[in-house]
Amino acid sequence: MLESIAIAYRSLIRNPIRTGLTVLGLTIGVAAFIAMVSFGNGARGAVVSQFERLGVNVISLHPRGARPGGLPPTPLGDRDLRALEAESVTVDFFVPVITRTVLATARGQSFAVPLRASVPHYRDLKPTELQVGGFFDDHDVATRAKVCVIGATTATRLFGGARAVGEVISLQDRLRCRVVGVFFPIGRATSGRDLDDFILLPYTTYRTYLATPETPFNAIDLRPRPDASRAAVIAELTDILRRSHRLRPEDNDDFRFRSPDDATQVADSVASILTGLLAAIAAVSLLVGGIGIMNIQLVSVTERTQEIGIRSAIGARPGQILQQFLIEAVVLALLGTVAGAALGTAVALVVAQALRWPTEIPVLAIGIAMVFGAGTGILFGYLPARRAALLDPVDALRRE
Repeated sequence: MLESIAIAYRSLIRNPIRTGLTVLGLTIGVAAFIAMVSFGNGARGAVVSQFERLGVNVISLHPRGARPGGLPPTPLGDRDLRALEAESVTVDFFVPVITRTVLATARGQSFAVPLRASVPHYRDLKPTELQVGGFFDDHDVATRAKVCVIGATTATRLFGGARAVGEVISLQDRLRCRVVGVFFPIGRATSGRDLDDFILLPYTTYRTYLATPETPFNAIDLRPRPDASRAAVIAELTDILRRSHRLRPEDNDDFRFRSPDDATQVADSVASILTGLLAAIAAVSLLVGGIGIMNIQLVSVTERTQEIGIRSAIGARPGQILQQFLIEAVVLALLGTVAGAALGTAVALVVAQALRWPTEIPVLAIGIAMVFGAGTGILFGYLPARRAALLDPVDALRRE
């Protein structure tokens, strides 16, 4: 065994360029497989995190459909909110939301900024944290306090990146609100929309100074209780809202439910399919690397035909010759897979940092690539080794 390993080693180092190119083929195959799976996992994590920023375990209630006579859909108002809060037993809390775009002015600069008017529980539905300052509370909602919390982009646009807490923003030249908090940056949505450009204030303040007391909600977000299924929550809320809207049994619902979780699951599913597709494409390169080992070993058998004949003539058994060439294939395969694993991991880390994706080092993919790559190399290396072992000693000695 040791003698076969020594012979295989001497044979490989006798042709360093050929050996290096053979190893390189399998290295690229293994590295490509690992990198592709890493890219797919990283992209999947980035996309899913974008959807998770919209809220996790959240259901949103929106108006839908027109009423008889072509009238607009029944708006979501205070009566609906009171009915939901009084009758629901499957929901932790409700968060009414009014959204508009307003003209915000500060330090002589004016910008159109998305505005959200809501309640303190709004913060509990969004996976965001305050960078500085605090949040408005129930007392601010009850007293229609002129306070607001802003996103990181809004703070930069209006105050040039300076500390914004304590500053005053004029909204529509009708309301001057004091900034009490600034959120940490979130980033951009998959559509490119800046998720950090917004102003958030109590909905009672918005209704009092910028709209009317009857201004409807654009949506009512809610957090189901941990022990309540989504189907049970929707069934209960549907029953409550149909009574609140005085709908007859034959009338269609004039509201609809949406959940970021649905989009997250779809995105996760699509990304998983694409990751599998990338892995399948990259796996082809592993086969190419294995075929490269087979070709080189066939050339080696042809070049060393006389050597094989001499070894057979002096008593080497076919099994020993098979072992010698198979060891060469094993060495090539192991060198290629180890180098490929290192290269693929390095590429995955560099690309993840460059694109600011979650760093995903697919340990399972590394193991699969190494096993598959080594197995492919050994399998394709066995065929030339078997051919060498079956050579007739007399024919081998006669061949030039």
